[in-house]
Amino acid sequence: MERLAQKRVVVAVLAGLTFLSAALVWLFYPYQYVLALHTQDKGKPSLFLPVEEGDHFQIKFTHSIHLSDVIEEYEIKNKKLIPVQLIYEDTAVGMPSNAGEGETFEVKNGKYYITGLKGEHKSINLSVGQVKAKHTILFKDRSYLLKEYVGGGTIVRIQPLYINNWELLRGVNLHE
Repeated sequence: MERLAQKRVVVAVLAGLTFLSAALVWLFYPYQYVLALHTQDKGKPSLFLPVEEGDHFQIKFTHSIHLSDVIEEYEIKNKKLIPVQLIYEDTAVGMPSNAGEGETFEVKNGKYYITGLKGEHKSINLSVGQVKAKHTILFKDRSYLLKEYVGGGTIVRIQPLYINNWELLRGVNLHE
């Protein structure tokens, strides 16, 4: 009888350890691929957009001098941001008037397009505009005005990475 009780205790302990191990893996294993927007202010939650390899997103903002829209498009590939194209309306101060080597410069419907952009980034640091810039993330037919989430003047690091459920629970999923 005593031996049966000991076996039951051992089975219960092993079952508990198995459950605890599974819960820890579920909580802390980084499986979710996201476009993360981290602020330097630790008091603010991180923002996440669930993404997949090859997804595209855009950063749209109003140019501070021309007061016209600028759109930077990126592809998410191998945990990096690959520039795809730049779309803008004025070639004056701060904007290119032609494409670089290996890039294509076109004018369509009154807008300038530079495609075939070179380079890759592990992350992008962005200072969210306070007044006119209206920095917005465009992703899957939705737009996210950053100053509504983090406030104007906040510096945001944008990067693709894998995160775990604990980080997801502590942050804000923008796509929900």
